[in-house]
Amino acid sequence: MSDVTIDIEDILSRLDLGAIEPSSNKVAECQYFLGLASSEKDHAHFRWLISAFLNAAYSFFEMSAMRAYFAFTHPETGEIHEDGEAIEILEKYVGISQEKKRPTYIKTWGTNNITKKLYEFRKRNTHHYPLHIMKAGGNLPEDFHFGNMIGDGEPALEFCCQAMELILQAQKELDA
Repeated sequence: MSDVTIDIEDILSRLDLGAIEPSSNKVAECQYFLGLASSEKDHAHFRWLISAFLNAAYSFFEMSAMRAYFAFTHPETGEIHEDGEAIEILEKYVGISQEKKRPTYIKTWGTNNITKKLYEFRKRNTHHYPLHIMKAGGNLPEDFHFGNMIGDGEPALEFCCQAMELILQAQKELDA
């Protein structure tokens, strides 16, 4: 093992606090992409914006869970403590687990109808294939639907608006 010296003064002098975003930034990011998608009639652009929304929404829950598990540091011992109240709030929306062997790894998954779909859409889009969006009618963007089977799609904007309402509710509860 090599000796590693950390120059705290150097780190502090180079640290740009303005580059560190507040936790509410993920909510604003979700709103931004959903707002753009709400008026986008181009199929490819709409799909990209919804993909970005799904990733930001997923990230909101992941980051909120991380913040809840590592919320407090004891001033004398440096020991990290979780925010049990925040975890309880988040568990209304997502499941959360902390691995025993890797305690810095926090995992979330959908537990209600909206977050289950959100996580599934995002997982398929991120890990399996590009997001499937079809035109189910001529009233775009409202008639863009998730899926690729005519008659079996789900209105994408309607679902994303429901997910956004859920995120806003969760953030409101976390901020209270």
